[in-house]
This record gives sequence, C-alpha cells and structure tokens, in this order.
Amino acid sequence: MRVAVVTPYAVGGGVTEAFFTALEILRRAGAVPVAVVDAAASFLPRLAGVETVPVKGLGAGGDLNIWLAGRRLSKALRRARVDRVLVHNGRYVKAARVGVPVVGVMHGGKARRFLAADRLITVNEDQRRDLIACGYKEQDIRLIPNALPLGAIPPFVPRAPGNPFRIGTLRLLLREKGVDVLVAAVGLLAAKGRAVELHVGGTGVEEEALRHQVAGLGLGDLVYFHGWVDDQAGFLSGLDLYVMPSRYETFGIGILEAQAASLPVIASACEGPRAVIRDGETGVLVPPDDAPALAAAIEGLMDDAGRAGSLARAGHADCAARHLLPAIADDYAGWVMGAGRG
Repeated sequence: MRVAVVTPYAVGGGVTEAFFTALEILRRAGAVPVAVVDAAASFLPRLAGVETVPVKGLGAGGDLNIWLAGRRLSKALRRARVDRVLVHNGRYVKAARVGVPVVGVMHGGKARRFLAADRLITVNEDQRRDLIACGYKEQDIRLIPNALPLGAIPPFVPRAPGNPFRIGTLRLLLREKGVDVLVAAVGLLAAKGRAVELHVGGTGVEEEALRHQVAGLGLGDLVYFHGWVDDQAGFLSGLDLYVMPSRYETFGIGILEAQAASLPVIASACEGPRAVIRDGETGVLVPPDDAPALAAAIEGLMDDAGRAGSLARAGHADCAARHLLPAIADDYAGWVMGAGRG
C-alpha cells in the first residue's frame, strides 16, 4: 500500500516531527510512505531514502496561495498513484480528495477544515469534542497522542543543578508559543538576584521582538538565542529545566523530548500539556500567560533539587511507557491503512 503523507509546514516544529513519526510508523507497518512536502522545505535532507513529492508553495500562507498550492497538490497526488492520503492539519484536506481515502491528523486549527476527511486522528480530547460538535461522526475519530519516533530512550540520568541555573526551551518563535512570558519570568527571577540563564532554541517571526524585550529588561548577559537547533539532544543536555510557556499548544512534543533527556518540565496548562503532564507528578503546570506564576514555579524547583529530580524521573518513565513509537504504532497504522471511503 502506498500512503501519501502530507505536511503543510516547510520548517521544523512539533507537527513536522509528527510527520516524520508517521512516515516511520507506516514504513514499519509494511506500507510505502510517500512524503509530500513543500518544494523548499528546510528538512528535505532528512527525507533521504524516502520517496518524496515536492509541491511548490505548500508551506506558504494566504488564501490565494493555498488555493494554488492545493491544485498542485491534487495533481501531484494523482501522479503519485497512492492508495491512501494522510494529511497533517486541515489546510489541504479537501485538495487531498483524489479518489482514495483521506485521513486527517488534527494538530490544531479550525475543526471545520477537517470535515471532508474519511477518518481523523486527534492528539487530545478537546479536539475530539470540537470535531463532534461540528458534526463529525464520533466513530470516525481516533484519539492517538503524539510520540517520539523511538523504540527506547536512554536510561534516566540524575542531574545536579548548575550555578547559574540553566533554563531552556526549543520553540518556533511565534506569539502563541509564549517565549515572551518565559523571558518576563526570567526577568522577575533576575530582579530577585537569582542566578539564572535562559537558552532559547528556534527561529520565527517573534525573534526580533524577543531580543528587544531582553534588551529592555537588561537581560542581555542572561538570555542566549541559539537559532535553529539541529542537535536537540546536545542542547537539552546543557539544561537544568525545560519550560514550555505556550499560550496555545495542541500537544507539545518538546515536553517528550525533554522528559526523554531526563529533564524536569514546567509547561503552561493549555490543552496539549494538560494531556501529557500529570501536574505535580510528571511535571508542573502553570496558568498560560502568567509570568509571575511561571517564575514562582521555576524558583520552586531551583530551591528543591529533590523535587525537581523526582519530577524528572517520573516524567522520563511516563514518556517511556506512553509516548514512544511502539505505544501508538499499531493503532496508528491500522487506523490509517484500514480507512475506507466514508
């Protein structure tokens, strides 16, 4: 079975990692995955050895471009002679209808965009309820959380906190990702005389504004912008704490990457992190867009290394049990490859 796997994103990030996980799951299930991506995608080198169909403009926004790219996508899918289409996010679900079953993966966005799919995968319960409220048939929705594309993770390694205490995040630098909230929280800690550093990995349209914020708070010697990070394991190994400060996050695969790296995690209590973290057991949840609450949570772990270590150990075990490829692979492949016309 040939399965086209479509992503509308041309850069890295959580959805891109989920796209690569889908390719691996389908390959292991005996299918031939066909990667359908923007012709200028930054991650094309990672697709070496995978049949790849480049489509001009697939990752760009704007209604006119989406319409044009959708037409190109439809033609490309017909030429590729696939048996199924798996579409990450809803932008191109309608364009993917080329006479074979279409499975959509909802990572976020407008629920109504997904209604043309034959089957759907959601990554959290809030999304599932939204789709049912829009009229989608409950029996055609499967809740399957994201996972790391790994069969195992390294053993847990306890960490002694550094001085200064090293806080980090790996993000697309977009407003909804909340990095400005984390910068503000670090500013509050620095104003109290706490020895902290913030390491930010990622790029995006908010980078200039974030640099201005850092300068305005006088944090230039405490905040480091690393740009796009290819060596995520190396980046995470240099931290004492991982923070996901999102205003909105449908899942939060960065949480899993940090847990796998034996780090304690603090995240905002939006829909994705709430589904991943058991507050006070496998991590800490704080209200979104609340810098004082985030600063207090960080300071609490700085002052209680034993608690930070316990959270890290429990998070690592939970990631290994629930969020590695073997935990979802059979369900995912069966749902996609068994899809019929609705």
